[in-house]
Amino acid sequence: MPNREFFICGSMTRNAIVAVAIALASPPTLAAPNDNCQMQISNTVIDYGQVTRAELLERQVSPTAFALGKQTMTLSVNCRQPTLMTIYFRGAAGDGNGYRFGNAGNFVLNLSLAQLDGKRVKLGNVKVTGQQPDNMAEIALLTPGVGIVPVQDERTLKGASFSVQVEINTSVSGTASRVADRTTWRSSGSFELVEN
Repeated sequence: MPNREFFICGSMTRNAIVAVAIALASPPTLAAPNDNCQMQISNTVIDYGQVTRAELLERQVSPTAFALGKQTMTLSVNCRQPTLMTIYFRGAAGDGNGYRFGNAGNFVLNLSLAQLDGKRVKLGNVKVTGQQPDNMAEIALLTPGVGIVPVQDERTLKGASFSVQVEINTSVSGTASRVADRTTWRSSGSFELVEN
């Protein structure tokens, strides 16, 4: 089961700068010599840049949260032999359908533009590898404890080459944006491929 590490960090200085980055800490490819599949990610670092607290206040997305922004990357899987693939993200559960971003917020993973062996496919959600997928659509949320599978006509598909765009949408709470000194926010997790 190949895993891809995923690391989010950020820092904030009172009334000055917030520097936020997502680092994907892993080698360019991941597979043991006898594994059928290799999983790759396109970006090793996703940088949200720097922003002042005043700028952050202009990005209010709810009464209690501020958006750091959306970034994208591509996750791809290449296998020697066609297989059924399930992708999970393993990380600390946050609020709602997201993952914890330090003590300060949340990030959500939206998957879209899925292709299997060069053809567009939909994505389905599964709680257990091998189960019949539900919520089949062009876009899927990769939530804690739930995996995604490529589907067409309500059935899981087997393939040798899979790619999907991953959108990372990160936000912090209003209370977390009020700091007295430099503060660093961190989160981590990993993408996991299960072949079946």
